[in-house]
Amino acid sequence: MSNLVSITQLDSANQAKAVRTFAKFYIRLYKAESLEIISSFVPAGYLSDINAVIKRNLYLTKEELLDLSLSISTGEYLQVMQRLDQKYNATGTPETPWRSWLVTHHKQLVSES
Repeated sequence: MSNLVSITQLDSANQAKAVRTFAKFYIRLYKAESLEIISSFVPAGYLSDINAVIKRNLYLTKEELLDLSLSISTGEYLQVMQRLDQKYNATGTPETPWRSWLVTHHKQLVSES
């Protein structure tokens, strides 16, 4: 892929699309109690704010939880995404799908141990 940019270089519509995609991924990881990789990149404060919103609202449907989490925590999601080594194309699609990103970083973490 060429012309890849950081999350902060995307226009607002495509940044919102990228954040929504990441938030879906993040909520799945939260529910599976698998945030270790992401937490190794990010100060705990950002994650604790996002996690508190998710925890208080787990009774919602997936879509309702996603919408609520984004309405409250978009800024925190952006802060998290800025600290992850991910680039995006102009439409907000990540260079590496989030699931693949996680697998790659898990392998790196294991090999460093």
